[in-house]
Amino acid sequence: MHTTLNSNSTTRRRVRIPRILLIAILGLIAIAVSLTVSNSQWLRERRLNSLTPLELALAVHDQPNDALTYTYFGSSLLKAGKLDDSEFAFQRATRLDPRSARAYLGLGSVQFRRGDLKSAQSSFEQAIKLDSKNMEAYLGLAQVYYQQGLPAHAAEPLKKLIALDPKHAGTAWYFLGKMYGDSHQSDLALDALQHAVALDPNRAEYWRDLGQLTKHYSRLDEAEQDFGRAIKLRPEDPLSYYWLGQVYVTKGNTATFRGRAEQCFLSAIARDPKMQESYLELGRLYARNDNYALAIPNLRKARELDNSDDQSLYELGRCLIKVGNKQEGEKLIQGAKELEAAKREISFLQKRIIAEGQSRELRLRMARVYRKYDNYRDALSQYNVYQTLGARDEAVAKEMDQYIAELQRQGRIPKVRDPLSH
Repeated sequence: MHTTLNSNSTTRRRVRIPRILLIAILGLIAIAVSLTVSNSQWLRERRLNSLTPLELALAVHDQPNDALTYTYFGSSLLKAGKLDDSEFAFQRATRLDPRSARAYLGLGSVQFRRGDLKSAQSSFEQAIKLDSKNMEAYLGLAQVYYQQGLPAHAAEPLKKLIALDPKHAGTAWYFLGKMYGDSHQSDLALDALQHAVALDPNRAEYWRDLGQLTKHYSRLDEAEQDFGRAIKLRPEDPLSYYWLGQVYVTKGNTATFRGRAEQCFLSAIARDPKMQESYLELGRLYARNDNYALAIPNLRKARELDNSDDQSLYELGRCLIKVGNKQEGEKLIQGAKELEAAKREISFLQKRIIAEGQSRELRLRMARVYRKYDNYRDALSQYNVYQTLGARDEAVAKEMDQYIAELQRQGRIPKVRDPLSH
C-alpha cells in the first residue's frame, strides 16, 4: 500500500540551488583565490625588485631555499657586472626551482657575457622549453647562434619572436636583418631592417644599418637620408658620420661632395679619435686630389691604429712613392700584398662555412687560420662552434685551453674564476 504525503507533511525538503548559480559561485571563489595568490606573488616580486644588492644579499642569507630571491639577487649582480657571483646565484635558483624559466634566462645571459656560448645556448633552450613565450630567451638564443658564426640558425628563434609579438618586434627584425646581412642575403636583410625602422623609428642604429644597405644598392639619396636620421637621433655616433662620408665619396669627386665627405670623416674622428677607417678614408680623399701633405699623416695614423690593414699599407706606400720615398713605399706595398693574401684565405673559408655550416673540419681550420693571423676573438669563437657540432674532441679542447692560457699570460684576456668555488 502506497502512502502519499500531502503539503503538510513534516518531511524536510531539499533546497535546490540552480545549476547556473552554483557555477557562478564556484567561479567567483576560484577568481578570488587566484587573485589572492597572484597579488601575493606580485607583491613579493615588487618588494624584491625594490631591494638594493646588499639587501638582496641579506635576503638570500635569510631565505637560503627561495629560488625567486636568488633569481633577483643574480639579476642585481649581473647589472653590477659581477659575473661569477651572478652565475652562482642563478645556478642556485635553477637547483631550487628547476621549473623557473627566468632563472635559466638569467643564467644564459651570464654565460653569454662570459663567452661560454655552448652553456648559454643550453640555458636559453631550457628557458624556452619551460616558457615557450619567453621573448628574451629567443633573442638570447639568436645572439648565441650569431656569435658562433651560425647566422642561418640565428634567424629561426628571431622569426618565432616576431610571431609572438609582431607589433613590438623591432629588435627582432633588426637582429634578423643583421643575420641575413652576414649570410649575404641582402634582399632579406633590407626587408627586415625596413620592418625594424617602421616599428621603432627612434633607434639610431636601425637607420644607420638600413643606410648601409640602401648604399649597397646604390640608392644614395635614400642612404643619405637614412644616415641623416641616425645622426639626428644619436649625434655622438661616429659610425653614422663615417658612412655618410662614404655616401658623399660615392656620389662624385666634385668640390661639394669632397668637402661634405671631409667634414663627415673629421666629425667621426672628433667623436672617436681611434677610428682607423676614418683616417684611411681621409687619406684616400686627399690622395685622390694629390694632396699628399695631408694624405700621408692620415694614412700613417690609420696604419698606426691597425697595422694589419692591407688597404692603409697600400695607400700609404703609393703616396710615399709619389713624393719620392720609393724604398719605404715599395716595402709597404709588398706587405699589403701579403696581408691581402691572408684575407683571401680567410674570406674563402668564410664563404665555405656559409655553404657548409655544419662542417667541423672547416670550423677547426678557420679557428687555426684566425689564430695564425692573431685574431684571437674569432679563433676562440670557431673553436667553440667546432665543439658544438659534434662529440667533444679532447685533443682540440686541449689545444684551445693551451691557447687560452697563452692569451691569459699575455694579459689579452682575463683569467676566469670557477663560479662554483664559493
